[in-house]
Order: sequence, then structure tokens, then C-alpha cells
Amino acid sequence: MNTLAFVLSTTLIAATTTSDGIEDEGRVPYVGMEGPETDACPGIGRIARFAPKKGDFMRVYLDAHEGGKHKYELPLGSLVWLCEADEGWQGVVYPSGDKQELGDCRVSSSVSKPEPYSGPCQYGWVEAKYIELVAG
Repeated sequence: MNTLAFVLSTTLIAATTTSDGIEDEGRVPYVGMEGPETDACPGIGRIARFAPKKGDFMRVYLDAHEGGKHKYELPLGSLVWLCEADEGWQGVVYPSGDKQELGDCRVSSSVSKPEPYSGPCQYGWVEAKYIELVAG
């Protein structure tokens, strides 16, 4: 393999993986978008509505567009934190696994300025029209 081909292939791999080899998790929703006087993610929503083609789950996408890859599937009735909105898309934060609950996501208090969500829960993007507002 020539040097240029090697450099290009490693650049492409680096663009899709993090420094520890984990695949890119996509565009991280921002928290604190409504200012320091409100919770980092000011609302809670329920995955409640689906287009007939969707089935019994909502796809969580890596970015705010349906044409991209999805990273997770949330079952009907799942509760999510509502963070950054982007046109018809909603950035969400949600617990993962049986050992996490919605309250474990650390977004129910304010942050001083908008910042990307940093964990410990999962995050992604869903079509906003399929979320029913529960609180916020």
C-alpha cells in the first residue's frame, strides 16, 4: 500500500471512530439551550406515536435526519429527556439497560451555558412528531 492510500484510509477510519476505537456515536444533543434558569433538558416526553411503518419502537438516529443510521430502538411508552430541538427533530437523552433510570441521566438541574450532553445515559435524535410531552 502506498503512503497516500494509507494516510487516506486511516483518516477515514479516524472520522468514524473515537480515540479508544469505539464507533462514532453521532451528533451529541446540547443541554442547557434555554439558559441557566431552567433544567439542562427542560422536558420529559413519552415515545407514544408511530407512523404505520415504524412498528412497536422508535428509531433513535445518530443525527437529526431520517436518512442516516440509527443507533437504538426505543419501545413504545419509553420516557426520554427532551433537550436540543432541530426543526422536526428532538435531541433526547434516555437511560440504557436495566440498571439506569431516567433520573440517573443528570439533566434535571441547570448548567451555566449550553454544552454537549456528556453522560452517563444514552442520547440521540428522534422525530419530534412521535413524542408526547409528559412534563416541561
